This record gives sequence, C-alpha cells and structure tokens, in this order.
Amino acid sequence: LIEVKNSHKSSVPSDWVMVSSTRAVSRFHSPFVTRQYRELQRLRERLVLACTAEWLSFLDHFSEHYHPVSKAICHLATVDCLFSLAQVAKQGDYCRPTVRDNREIIIKNGRHPVIDALLGEQDQYVPNTTSLSGDDERVMIITGPNMGGKSSYIKQVALITVMAQIGSFVPAEEATIGVVDGIFTR
Repeated sequence: LIEVKNSHKSSVPSDWVMVSSTRAVSRFHSPFVTRQYRELQRLRERLVLACTAEWLSFLDHFSEHYHPVSKAICHLATVDCLFSLAQVAKQGDYCRPTVRDNREIIIKNGRHPVIDALLGEQDQYVPNTTSLSGDDERVMIITGPNMGGKSSYIKQVALITVMAQIGSFVPAEEATIGVVDGIFTR
C-alpha cells in the first residue's frame, strides 16, 4: 500500500486503485501491484487445485495397499502395547497381581501409576491399601478436604484394576483383583 495524505490526493495518478482511507490519509495500489496481486491469487488457486489433485492421487494409490498397511499398523500397535507392559513388569516396585473369579479388590500399598512416575524417586506419594470384598466390605465412603487426594485414590484403584485385567504388573506390594465388567469414577 502507498499511503498519501488527503491534501495530496489529487496528485495520485488516475490509474491507481484506492484501497482504504481515513480522515487524514488514503491508501492506494499501483497498477503494478494490482497486476501482481491478481497473478498471486491466480497462482494460489492453481496451487490449491494441484495440491488437491495430488492428495486424491495419493489416496488412490494408498487405497490399493490399505488392508496390508492397516494390518501392519494393528500389529505394530499390539507389539507397542506388549512392549510397554513388559517395561512396566521390569520395574522393581511393581508386582504381578492375582486375578480371581470373585468379587474382590485387595491392593496392599498401591500407588497411582502416573503420579508415582511423575514424582519419580522423591518418594512423596503415600501408598494406600484397599480391601473390598463381595462378602465383607463392598463399599467405601471417602471423605476429606479439597485437594486431599480423594480423586487420586479412586483413580488409583481404577487404574490398578484395569492394569490387572489386561495382564499387566501393577504398582503395589501385592494385589488380588476379581474379574470386573465395569469401572465407574467421576
């Protein structure tokens, strides 16, 4: 943009295009800039068309190999999960849970796996013991002040239960988990 004071507006060539103006100044494009801008817009449109054509061509070529690639990705994801579970099992402070066909969750000195990893070796996370059984204690009421760790405790028990169900080692001294068909937390 070329900015000209409104008092000198009459000296601007007639083939220049006014783009905007204020009370004090007016802004113009020269014919060269106008032509170049049109050419830029035309080239941008051609670029969008070329990119779209290439993307569609890629999708056509990819669709020919979709099923083998999809299978490979699925196998890689499975290997990745198994490798992650193996890494967890190698940690010295994780134990192999006992999974039984009953209604109980018994976790001795369990820790939240994510918070435990975040705190690292600072040993600030206090382990918790949980004992829920179909015959005895089936419900727990957890109370305490805000930011007291209630949600962390509930999620810890849920994560340890899920980890045990999939065959992973769990962050606890000892764990006996019954088969569950649902976990509900807030």
